[in-house]
Amino acid sequence: MYDYERWAFNLIYLTLGILILGISLGEIGIENPLTDLINQNFLNPIFNESAGDVGYNTVNTMVYALVLSMFVVALSAWLRSLGIDGSDMTIIALFPFVFWAATGEVVEDARMLNDVLAPYFVSPGIHFQTAFWVILAGFFSYRIAHSTSIDEDDKIERVNSAASLLVLTQFLLYSWSIQEGTIGREIGLLPLAFFGFIAVFLPHILGNSLDNFTLIQRGVYIVGLGGTMVFLGALLSYAASVPVTQLYLWPLAIVLGFPAILIWQMHKYGIESAQSLRASGIDAGILPPGITEEDYIISDSEEKNLMEKFRAKAVMASPVVFLAVAGQVLDGLATYIGIEHFGYTEKHVLSAKLIDIFGNTAGFTLIKIFLAAVICYFFTVANFEHRQRHLRLLIGLCFLVVGMAPGLRDVGRLSLGV
Repeated sequence: MYDYERWAFNLIYLTLGILILGISLGEIGIENPLTDLINQNFLNPIFNESAGDVGYNTVNTMVYALVLSMFVVALSAWLRSLGIDGSDMTIIALFPFVFWAATGEVVEDARMLNDVLAPYFVSPGIHFQTAFWVILAGFFSYRIAHSTSIDEDDKIERVNSAASLLVLTQFLLYSWSIQEGTIGREIGLLPLAFFGFIAVFLPHILGNSLDNFTLIQRGVYIVGLGGTMVFLGALLSYAASVPVTQLYLWPLAIVLGFPAILIWQMHKYGIESAQSLRASGIDAGILPPGITEEDYIISDSEEKNLMEKFRAKAVMASPVVFLAVAGQVLDGLATYIGIEHFGYTEKHVLSAKLIDIFGNTAGFTLIKIFLAAVICYFFTVANFEHRQRHLRLLIGLCFLVVGMAPGLRDVGRLSLGV
């Protein structure tokens, strides 16, 4: 491991140890400032948020940002050690879980879940729950992919079966919670049942479209997409039960439409350059195996000349880049529409401060667009060693999640009037 990866693991262990110590002292009845600090800034906001209260403050925002950064670094080392594919296809496989988290939060916002599961669908619990399903899907797929007693065709079938079983588990678990909730007892749940049924059979429905994935990517993609369909079924059940005047579709068209156009234009702009690099076995921004950044900077080779010629345009066609960029734009648009047209308020500390500084939400939206441009520029100039390709992937995923996930949740809430 790199030294910074060791430090990341150590900081995560330290943070976890402090959390366990504080909770343990509180459970055995010993009064102390650590337990009070954890309850006040972390545990109470999580459970209060499920009742509609604000769940963010300066302390927990700073800690969440630090821990997220450390997880990105540590996970990159872990994925590399496991031999997980570090290509752009991995972020495509993980992409449905962005919608999984967002739609799950909207289901909770609509008060459809019972009191048992509702607290696990607010931040940061929703992120840990999302990670749980990603790891579970990845674990079963990894075990099957590395089994020496199964031939390749059987491995595909077993990964499909394992993924379908996990989707079915989600469907049964969350359907139970919705049926036990107050709203679930009062509305028809036929769309939930229909979408849940379709989700379980996704491997057969998608068929050959999954062939570009590795076995591990296949399993993660199916579980994320299937779970998202379960939540979409729940939201459609809710939408069918409320007056049409409570539903607003135009925000969906704007918040999803503009980023989709942006993604298409970025891909169109950079795909030819990306293909030129791939024809020579090069990915924009990723150095050849065994070459450090210091070696690359001082080198004078045909590969370097080719990289520098095409990289500025080629990165635009990378899902790691265009999804991260689109996520920030989506969040900016959703925040603007939600606050300016629907009377919502910003609960994140830093975002609320920026809105106060500018005096309006338009300034915040422009900051998000500027951040999207900075992300694009970063990936244009950054050199990642071949061993760091997982870090590149996770940095892009991080920008994607912190932008697109809350943006999707916001537009989902206001479209349903919750």
